[in-house]
Amino acid sequence: MTVAAGITRHALRTAVVTTAAVGALILVLCVAVDVIVAHTLRSSAESRLSTELSQLMRAPGGPTLREPDLDDPVLVWETDPSGRVVQSTPGAPALPAAALQATSPTEMSVAGGDVLVEVASFATGRWVGAVSLTAETSSLTALLVTEAVVGPILLAVVFCGAFIVGRNAASPIDRARRRQLEFTADASHELRTPLAVIEAETSLALANLRASGADFGTLNRVAAETQRMRMIVEDLLWLSRFDAMPPDPTVEPVDAATAVEVGARRFTTIAELAGVDLESLPGQATPALIDAPAEWIDRLIGVLLDNACRYTPAGGHVRISVTRERHHVRLTVSDTGPGIPVERRGQIFERFHRGTSDGDGAGLGLAIGNAIVAATHGRWQIEDVPGGGISVGVVWPVSRARLVDPDDPQGGARTLGDRAARVRE
Repeated sequence: MTVAAGITRHALRTAVVTTAAVGALILVLCVAVDVIVAHTLRSSAESRLSTELSQLMRAPGGPTLREPDLDDPVLVWETDPSGRVVQSTPGAPALPAAALQATSPTEMSVAGGDVLVEVASFATGRWVGAVSLTAETSSLTALLVTEAVVGPILLAVVFCGAFIVGRNAASPIDRARRRQLEFTADASHELRTPLAVIEAETSLALANLRASGADFGTLNRVAAETQRMRMIVEDLLWLSRFDAMPPDPTVEPVDAATAVEVGARRFTTIAELAGVDLESLPGQATPALIDAPAEWIDRLIGVLLDNACRYTPAGGHVRISVTRERHHVRLTVSDTGPGIPVERRGQIFERFHRGTSDGDGAGLGLAIGNAIVAATHGRWQIEDVPGGGISVGVVWPVSRARLVDPDDPQGGARTLGDRAARVRE
């Protein structure tokens, strides 16, 4: 992932989160405004209706009903105690029977229009008033349309503004991160150079003094510690680069079974020197494909085998295997070493933390392995081995790709070369 891509991705995340928050706020405000406006319009209609009926009640005995206001019509019917209409507003439609049952302002349909109906009783009958809700409905509809048009425009403006602000804010952070990365790389380079010189000089001195034995033990310890320091510096450099700018790996399906075979061959000599029996269990005929950079999987296998061989006592056994299940690929490294106490398993992936007091590791290997597993969408499975020891496994989703021979694209699936085979989707 390039620097520009990293800044753009950060700005997009900022813009999306900001727009979502503003959108939620706008939605809440719009709902509140709609409720308030609808309540206000309804109260206005009820007030007009009550005012009309109150004026009629002040002149009992059958006042003359005037022509309705065409812009804001209030229809009135006078009925006798039996419910028969005595008189009504000119042009008023037939009075629905349900209107006589309205003891409070009630919304209903009269002659195909929505009206608010209220009934007022007097000594010789009842007044039934109805006010049209067309104006209120039109006002509320206009408000909703305005919100639907203005809302997206406002959100688009917020998104663009947040994106620009996000880019401007991310640039200094990215520059600081790049300076940190450059400093780490420069410091690591400066450390590696003298370490390499010390290692070379002590190796030469050891070769010259081997016959006489003079200061051989001292130089041997210096050489061992120098090599250990160099490995720590290399691991710290890798972790620092990964933290500063996690790489966007080029995803390529890799045959984990082939990677295991290569890793086991590389550690055969190391296991023999440690007096440990290293065995690579045969895999299945079907390739165990996972989506990950081949060099990452190779390094992860090296971390797991190095830990197993380092902490397994002489005469012990280390087993590495890969199995493909229906939807997953499982890589497992088990040993007959001291194991990892349950109370320490939650901390073994922390830097400079070791799961056991035995061995001479720096506690960086599993931190590197954990970064690789997380970046490749895997998950850990750590279990005790019956009879003593530990089983450390990683489970990945199986890739949907198939292995192909670049010289024979039409051929069937197969393992290629002596490295983890890459495939073509």
